[in-house]
Amino acid sequence: MKKDPFKIIHLDFIYLELYEDFVISTIQEGVAFDFPHLAKFFEVLENNYNGKPIVSIARRIYDYTVNPTCYMIASNKLNILGIAVVCTSKSAYETALFEKKFYKNTYEPFHTLEEAMEWSSDLIEEYNKNAGL
Repeated sequence: MKKDPFKIIHLDFIYLELYEDFVISTIQEGVAFDFPHLAKFFEVLENNYNGKPIVSIARRIYDYTVNPTCYMIASNKLNILGIAVVCTSKSAYETALFEKKFYKNTYEPFHTLEEAMEWSSDLIEEYNKNAGL
């Protein structure tokens, strides 16, 4: 199911794999993800997707923190159809459930990348169907 990304971007705080309908992000160890990081993330998305609806898949491999109010800002990005969080530990899963309360749109934690990718495909398919595409 997973094809090769059309672009890979490595910034000092995040590694991004850009695919046609979704982006997989891996935030680096020890990062305190906050509004400046979110702005840079949105800039990359805008430059590469130009407002096209996509799904964001966060792969939680490392220990880092996210300012949960960033999810409130992300809720207003119309081209992000949903956020999937792939958790590699029980504590990461519990953190994702807590953060879900701050995001007003579709947000789901998963245990595997494959589950998250399947879910993202379903969201894209549903969006395209509703948009008559």
